[in-house]
Parts: sequence; structure tokens; C-alpha cells
Amino acid sequence: MNAIHIDFAPRSLQRSVRRTGPIMWVLGCAGLVLCATAAVEAQRLAHRHDLRAIELQRLQQQSAQRAVHRPAAKKFTISEAQASAINGAISQLNLPWRDVLDAVETATPSTIALLSLEPDAKKHIVRGSAEAKTSDTMIADIEQLKQHEFFASVVLIKHEINEQDPNKPLRFQFEAQWAGAME
Repeated sequence: MNAIHIDFAPRSLQRSVRRTGPIMWVLGCAGLVLCATAAVEAQRLAHRHDLRAIELQRLQQQSAQRAVHRPAAKKFTISEAQASAINGAISQLNLPWRDVLDAVETATPSTIALLSLEPDAKKHIVRGSAEAKTSDTMIADIEQLKQHEFFASVVLIKHEINEQDPNKPLRFQFEAQWAGAME
């Protein structure tokens, strides 16, 4: 049979302390330590927050002082000549070189020796000089350039026979305007 604990004594603090087991004492002490640690950490964080708020206020005051004392920025103007030079440089940089070279290479047969290409970005024109063995190959090359869809127009400018070369090639110059010029 189980023992029955009958206690008719009135409840009191002294009685509760004596009846509390060791596990409850350990848990109570651990709780007090945790509460004390949390209180110390909260106070440390509040102190850091206050220091950062003071630093922020100081930085805002410095920034406001710098803004007040900052000299006005000078207005920079560009002359017409400078603007024209800059626009010319930009247009040279925007030249569709790859398209121009691809179009000339695909339209030029292997019997033609391409000597030079000089683009003019403002006029959307490329000037070229080449050599051919005969006038028929020269004319065929110009016609082939005219047939290429990249070029809007191709014109033979000049041709001459190079008498100093033993093969006597026909040197010619052409001017091709690409389609972007028509826009």
C-alpha cells in the first residue's frame, strides 16, 4: 500500500522553501543567471545604440556644413569647333567597319587585289583602291559591288595602267556608299 502524505500545516514561505527539490533550485538559479546576462547584454546594446546615434548626428552635421561651404560647380561649355570634333570622332567610332569589310570582301573576287579602303563616316562612303589584270575583271568587280545589298551605290572614280610593273596591272579607285547614308 502507498503512503499517504497528509499535511495540515498552513502554507508559508518557509514551508515552500523546505519542500522545494534540488532540481527546482538548480533551474531557478539558471533562470536568474540567464536573466542577469540578458539584462547586461541589453544595457550594452543600448549603450552602443546611443554611441552610434551620437556618431550619426555628428556625421550629419559635418555633411550639412560641407554642403553649405561647397563652392558652386562651374558650368562647362563646349565651343562649336569642339562639339564638331567630338561628333566627328563619335561618328568614326560608330562606323560599321565589320559590315563594310564583309561586304567588300564578299563582293571582291580573288582575281582582284584590294590595296586600300578609306571610310568617310560623315558621308557613309568608303573609298577603295585595287588592282586587276584586265579591264573586264575591273568592271566585273564594280558590278559585283553594285549588286551587294549593303551598298546603295558604287562608282568607278579612276583607273590607270601601272606601266612600271612588269605585269602592267590595271589600278583603279572606286567609291561605295553604304545603305545607312539614305536614312
